[in-house]
Amino acid sequence: MLKEEGKRSTTEKVAMAAIASAVTGLGFLLTAPITLIPGAIHWRVLAFLPCVFGILLGPRTGFIAGAIGNTIWALLGGYFNPATPIFDLLGVGLTGYIPGKFATPEDCTSKKGILKATLISLVSGLIMVPIVAVGFELVGVAPFWPAVYMLTLSDIPPMVIGTPIVVAALVPPLLRRGYLKDRW
Repeated sequence: MLKEEGKRSTTEKVAMAAIASAVTGLGFLLTAPITLIPGAIHWRVLAFLPCVFGILLGPRTGFIAGAIGNTIWALLGGYFNPATPIFDLLGVGLTGYIPGKFATPEDCTSKKGILKATLISLVSGLIMVPIVAVGFELVGVAPFWPAVYMLTLSDIPPMVIGTPIVVAALVPPLLRRGYLKDRW
Protein backbone atom coordinates (compact mmCIF):
# COMPACT_ATOMS: atom_id res chain seq x y z
CA MET A 1 0.00 0.00 0.00
CA LEU A 2 1.36 3.42 -0.92
CA LYS A 3 1.91 5.95 1.80
CA GLU A 4 -0.48 8.88 1.57
CA GLU A 5 1.38 12.07 0.66
CA GLY A 6 2.13 14.21 3.68
CA LYS A 7 1.65 11.30 6.09
CA ARG A 8 4.49 9.93 8.17
CA SER A 9 5.01 6.21 8.55
CA THR A 10 4.86 4.66 12.01
CA THR A 11 8.64 4.34 11.92
CA GLU A 12 9.00 8.05 11.16
CA LYS A 13 6.60 8.94 13.99
CA VAL A 14 8.51 6.79 16.47
CA ALA A 15 11.79 8.28 15.25
CA MET A 16 10.43 11.83 15.74
CA ALA A 17 9.30 10.91 19.26
CA ALA A 18 12.71 9.39 20.02
CA ILE A 19 14.49 12.52 18.78
CA ALA A 20 12.13 14.77 20.77
CA SER A 21 12.79 12.63 23.87
CA ALA A 22 16.56 12.83 23.42
CA VAL A 23 16.47 16.60 22.88
CA THR A 24 14.27 17.00 25.97
CA GLY A 25 16.40 14.74 28.18
CA LEU A 26 19.72 16.24 27.12
CA GLY A 27 18.26 19.74 27.23
CA PHE A 28 17.06 19.20 30.79
CA LEU A 29 20.45 17.75 31.73
CA LEU A 30 22.56 20.51 30.20
CA THR A 31 20.45 23.44 31.40
CA ALA A 32 19.56 22.46 34.97
CA PRO A 33 22.42 24.00 36.95
CA ILE A 34 20.45 25.48 39.86
CA THR A 35 19.45 22.93 42.50
CA LEU A 36 16.20 23.67 44.33
CA ILE A 37 15.88 20.39 46.26
CA PRO A 38 19.14 18.39 46.18
CA GLY A 39 18.79 15.12 44.32
CA ALA A 40 15.28 15.90 43.11
CA ILE A 41 14.44 19.32 41.66
CA HIS A 42 16.47 21.70 39.55
CA TRP A 43 15.42 24.87 37.85
CA ARG A 44 14.71 23.65 34.32
CA VAL A 45 15.21 26.41 31.80
CA LEU A 46 13.90 24.15 29.01
CA ALA A 47 10.79 22.85 30.82
CA PHE A 48 8.79 24.10 27.83
CA LEU A 49 10.24 21.48 25.43
CA PRO A 50 7.51 18.82 25.93
CA CYS A 51 4.85 21.53 25.47
CA VAL A 52 6.45 22.69 22.23
CA PHE A 53 6.96 19.16 20.90
CA GLY A 54 3.33 18.37 21.72
CA ILE A 55 2.06 21.45 19.87
CA LEU A 56 4.34 20.95 16.87
CA LEU A 57 4.32 17.17 16.51
CA GLY A 58 1.17 16.04 18.32
CA PRO A 59 0.02 14.86 21.74
CA ARG A 60 1.58 11.38 21.62
CA THR A 61 4.96 12.75 20.59
CA GLY A 62 4.67 15.44 23.27
CA PHE A 63 3.85 12.84 25.92
CA ILE A 64 6.77 10.63 24.89
CA ALA A 65 9.13 13.63 24.78
CA GLY A 66 8.19 14.63 28.31
CA ALA A 67 7.98 11.15 29.81
CA ILE A 68 11.05 9.57 28.23
CA GLY A 69 13.01 12.83 28.08
CA ASN A 70 12.59 13.36 31.82
CA THR A 71 13.59 9.74 32.45
CA ILE A 72 16.73 10.22 30.32
CA TRP A 73 17.54 13.35 32.36
CA ALA A 74 17.01 11.47 35.64
CA LEU A 75 19.18 8.54 34.56
CA LEU A 76 22.04 10.60 33.11
CA GLY A 77 21.95 13.22 35.85
CA GLY A 78 21.82 10.73 38.72
CA TYR A 79 18.32 11.77 39.86
CA PHE A 80 16.45 8.58 39.03
CA ASN A 81 14.38 7.37 41.99
CA PRO A 82 11.46 4.96 42.43
CA ALA A 83 8.96 7.74 41.60
CA THR A 84 10.57 8.44 38.21
CA PRO A 85 9.04 5.57 36.19
CA ILE A 86 5.54 6.28 37.47
CA PHE A 87 4.87 9.79 38.74
CA ASP A 88 7.54 11.73 36.84
CA LEU A 89 6.81 9.80 33.65
CA LEU A 90 3.09 10.52 33.86
CA GLY A 91 3.33 14.09 35.14
CA VAL A 92 6.00 15.36 32.77
CA GLY A 93 4.47 13.35 29.93
CA LEU A 94 1.23 15.27 30.41
CA THR A 95 3.09 18.56 29.89
CA GLY A 96 3.58 17.39 26.31
CA TYR A 97 0.29 15.60 25.79
CA ILE A 98 -2.10 18.31 27.01
CA PRO A 99 -0.71 21.16 24.87
CA GLY A 100 -0.52 18.79 21.89
CA LYS A 101 -4.14 17.75 22.37
CA PHE A 102 -5.60 21.24 22.79
CA ALA A 103 -3.31 23.52 20.73
CA THR A 104 -2.27 23.04 17.12
CA PRO A 105 0.41 24.70 15.02
CA GLU A 106 -2.35 26.48 13.11
CA ASP A 107 -3.56 27.99 16.40
CA CYS A 108 -0.10 29.45 16.89
CA THR A 109 -0.21 31.63 13.79
CA SER A 110 -2.00 34.39 15.69
CA LYS A 111 -1.40 36.21 18.97
CA LYS A 112 -4.67 34.84 20.32
CA GLY A 113 -3.61 31.29 19.39
CA ILE A 114 -0.19 31.72 20.99
CA LEU A 115 -1.89 32.94 24.15
CA LYS A 116 -4.12 29.85 24.03
CA ALA A 117 -1.07 27.58 23.68
CA THR A 118 0.62 29.39 26.58
CA LEU A 119 -2.39 29.03 28.87
CA ILE A 120 -2.79 25.36 27.97
CA SER A 121 0.91 24.82 28.69
CA LEU A 122 0.43 26.56 32.05
CA VAL A 123 -2.50 24.26 32.87
CA SER A 124 -0.44 21.20 31.90
CA GLY A 125 2.32 22.35 34.25
CA LEU A 126 -0.15 22.92 37.07
CA ILE A 127 -1.45 19.38 36.55
CA MET A 128 2.09 17.96 36.48
CA VAL A 129 3.31 19.61 39.69
CA PRO A 130 1.14 17.74 42.24
CA ILE A 131 1.54 14.42 40.39
CA VAL A 132 5.33 14.60 40.61
CA ALA A 133 5.19 15.98 44.18
CA VAL A 134 3.08 13.01 45.34
CA GLY A 135 5.71 10.67 43.88
CA PHE A 136 8.50 12.53 45.65
CA GLU A 137 6.71 12.29 48.98
CA LEU A 138 5.84 8.60 48.55
CA VAL A 139 9.47 7.63 47.96
CA GLY A 140 10.89 10.04 50.54
CA VAL A 141 12.70 12.37 48.13
CA ALA A 142 10.89 15.52 49.30
CA PRO A 143 7.79 16.42 51.32
CA PHE A 144 4.72 17.21 49.22
CA TRP A 145 4.32 20.97 49.81
CA PRO A 146 8.00 21.92 49.45
CA ALA A 147 8.07 19.80 46.28
CA VAL A 148 4.97 21.58 44.95
CA TYR A 149 6.54 24.95 45.66
CA MET A 150 9.91 24.09 44.11
CA LEU A 151 8.44 22.29 41.09
CA THR A 152 6.26 25.33 40.45
CA LEU A 153 9.35 27.56 40.58
CA SER A 154 11.42 25.23 38.43
CA ASP A 155 9.01 24.44 35.62
CA ILE A 156 6.10 26.88 35.38
CA PRO A 157 7.98 30.12 34.50
CA PRO A 158 9.99 28.48 31.69
CA MET A 159 6.79 26.87 30.33
CA VAL A 160 4.91 30.17 30.34
CA ILE A 161 7.81 32.17 28.88
CA GLY A 162 9.43 29.62 26.57
CA THR A 163 6.38 28.06 24.91
CA PRO A 164 5.07 31.24 23.25
CA ILE A 165 8.54 32.39 22.19
CA VAL A 166 9.47 29.07 20.59
CA VAL A 167 6.13 28.34 18.89
CA ALA A 168 5.94 31.91 17.55
CA ALA A 169 9.39 31.48 16.03
CA LEU A 170 9.06 27.91 14.72
CA VAL A 171 5.45 27.50 13.60
CA PRO A 172 5.33 29.89 10.62
CA PRO A 173 8.39 28.54 8.76
CA LEU A 174 7.55 24.91 9.59
CA LEU A 175 3.95 25.33 8.40
CA ARG A 176 5.11 27.05 5.17
CA ARG A 177 7.37 24.10 4.45
CA GLY A 178 4.61 21.59 5.22
CA TYR A 179 6.48 19.89 8.07
CA LEU A 180 3.63 19.95 10.58
CA LYS A 181 0.89 18.22 8.59
CA ASP A 182 0.88 14.83 10.28
CA ARG A 183 0.88 15.26 14.04
CA TRP A 184 0.92 12.13 16.16
